[in-house]
Amino acid sequence: MNSRRWIIPAIAIATAGLALAACGDSSESTAPSDVTFDVQLIEVKGATDGIAAPDTDPTDLSAGYGFKPPGEYDAENPSKWQVATYMFAPGAMSVVKDDQVTLRIFGVNGDEHTMFVQAPDGSMVVESFVVNRGREATVGFTAEQAGHYKFICATHAPTMTADILSTS
Repeated sequence: MNSRRWIIPAIAIATAGLALAACGDSSESTAPSDVTFDVQLIEVKGATDGIAAPDTDPTDLSAGYGFKPPGEYDAENPSKWQVATYMFAPGAMSVVKDDQVTLRIFGVNGDEHTMFVQAPDGSMVVESFVVNRGREATVGFTAEQAGHYKFICATHAPTMTADILSTS
């Protein structure tokens, strides 16, 4: 077997490996960015008359849930019922540590939402503020920590939360 035939592929593999290592070097830092997310406050509803209503009223589980039981939802169809939940859209966002984060929030459903943003260590990065239906609010913070920031609606907690992941 001729050993020369392996010289070029070996050099190519070694060179490609060095190039990949250089591209993947995480010691280089990137400058923080300004990141804006448009967030809507929405309510999702679903109704049925094809299955039995839940044994537990969903509103006993969370203020973020809604429920109209059989007979109350549709007087003409006593087996029809409805459930609902409040949520942020989007419910998950990501940034890089030290980014300046702006949340532009619009209230679509729900008369009033009292919200705050909590850092990965549990400290408040945005103190409590209110957004009403048909109104827009803008808040911001710097993602000084890596980890999960929690955007929480205290009115509809614990189900109405969003996650903002900050990576290093």
